[in-house]
Amino acid sequence: MKQSLNLSLFAALLFSAGVYANGFKTVGQAKMEYLFWDVYNAKLETPSGSYQFGQHPSKLTLTYLRDFDAKDIVKATNEQWQHLKLNDMVGTYDNQLLALWPDIKKNDSLSFQTNEQGIGTFYFNDKKLGQIDDNRFADNFLAIWLSADTSEPSLRKQLIGGKHD
Repeated sequence: MKQSLNLSLFAALLFSAGVYANGFKTVGQAKMEYLFWDVYNAKLETPSGSYQFGQHPSKLTLTYLRDFDAKDIVKATNEQWQHLKLNDMVGTYDNQLLALWPDIKKNDSLSFQTNEQGIGTFYFNDKKLGQIDDNRFADNFLAIWLSADTSEPSLRKQLIGGKHD
């Protein structure tokens, strides 16, 4: 019995250390809607629970509310980069993203987590997909949601906790 209790305490310590090591706190959450469709729920997290553009590490999670083909998500990514006038990004990462991203079903989540150096890793339903080693990718990808020039300023405001940069 004592050994079982010790094992349980050890497991609890390991679990809490892992939670602390990942240590992300929610900055804000929002629902993306397009016309009359619910598209996804978005959540932004950082170690401090606050955000300024270009801050790393950070984690953005999109939980989809409908099905999408990966190629359509890549197309939407390029359209948003065009909106942001990041024309040098358009088409540059298509092959890498198509190799990483699966087709999405309702309730699937796609997360993008950056490390301290600003290198981002994608996760699908919390399973690691892979990373894009170009350090300019992370900020430009996150800009789709978090730039002051985003096409969805109300979504951005909710994600950054209702605060302005």
